[in-house]
Amino acid sequence: MVGFLGGQMSLSVCCQWLEPRTKRDGSIVYENSIEEKLLQLGAFRKGKYTEEYVKQVYINNINELIKLIPKLKSENIKSFRMSSNVLPLFEFCEHIAKTPEITNKFQFLGKLFLENNIRVSCHPGQFAVISSDSDQVIANSVKELNYHAWMFDQMGLDRTSYYAINIHGGKKGNTDRAIDTILSLPEQTKSRLTLENDESSYSVLDLLKIHEKTETPIVWDSHHHSFNTGGMDYNEACNETMKTWGSVKPLQHLSNTEPGLESGSFTERRKHSYYIHYIPEQQKKVMIENIVDVDVEAKGKNLAVIKMKNDFSGLI
Repeated sequence: MVGFLGGQMSLSVCCQWLEPRTKRDGSIVYENSIEEKLLQLGAFRKGKYTEEYVKQVYINNINELIKLIPKLKSENIKSFRMSSNVLPLFEFCEHIAKTPEITNKFQFLGKLFLENNIRVSCHPGQFAVISSDSDQVIANSVKELNYHAWMFDQMGLDRTSYYAINIHGGKKGNTDRAIDTILSLPEQTKSRLTLENDESSYSVLDLLKIHEKTETPIVWDSHHHSFNTGGMDYNEACNETMKTWGSVKPLQHLSNTEPGLESGSFTERRKHSYYIHYIPEQQKKVMIENIVDVDVEAKGKNLAVIKMKNDFSGLI
């Protein structure tokens, strides 16, 4: 297990690294410098990808993460959320992913993460629903979670929630279904799984009921909590979720509504702002005390993290 007292609190960059590009008209835009390649299911089924092409896509995507490490190090960023598309169409191309050329790349990437003390997490997408009424949806979701666990194993990352595979609760009201699915997961997946509260279906209170049966840690998202409190104030939600992590340093999420849209529609208010403009007091307190690490879910990615360190005293 990972102790968490001492050292610097970590602000995590999520999936992208923005860098400036000068357009022909002289204006500057910021674009993702991680040149991740994707594969299309339709094209795959039509036989448009050779095995060698798929392999080169996988090698490219891992190499892009290897190239990112010095950038994280230069900004003293000690946490990073990996994209879920490092190995696109893994479920169809598992035999390619498991070739030595790919696994050796993962081993090298993991070695760099560990040597540089960078916490790694991932956030499988909206189709990973462990509480669905559909057995097929759950089966597909388990495959997706196991894929992420396999990647983390290849990188040599410990089987602990410190290296979180984080998802939402899924279909509202299906708590028992979620519990059964979690308890059925293989150890390499279950040991890393975390659950995050959302804006409408699963509040912190709902997730605590799942934690009681599964011991799955809860990632507290303070922005989501503002929409779906479950009758808990910020202090209680923050403190109760932290207790679910045992000796592992808790991971939390932070994002804001874009300034000016605070009185807007639900859809407008739930969208993430480009920068972080405020931190709930309880969350800021545990950040400064180095009791948590925080995924910064702002559209400005690394720019938002760097700006936070200047805007909020005590975070570095």
